Amino acid sequence: MSSFGRALGVLRAGAQMLKRGPQRITTRKASGGPHIEPQYRQYPQLTKKQKFESEFISGVMWFWILWHFWHDPDAVLGHFPWPDASQWTDEELGIPADDEE
Repeated sequence: MSSFGRALGVLRAGAQMLKRGPQRITTRKASGGPHIEPQYRQYPQLTKKQKFESEFISGVMWFWILWHFWHDPDAVLGHFPWPDASQWTDEELGIPADDEE
């Protein structure tokens, strides 16, 4: 029933838009910062704020990864006991017997 109500709301909004007629199209910028025009085959020009924010976020990300790797290594290495390699036989390791040549 909720999908019917949702569809009815979309139709009602569409009908209201058609009644109003054509209106002026407004443009918005994604952020309040300066708008930099793209240039053909050149690296984008970054502001100091953008560079600081990107390095700060990268630092927080690596801190988060290394902190959790140090304090909860089982999340990366697994939650199982490590096998004792000294108890494996030569046959299991694929080593031929000494008397064979």
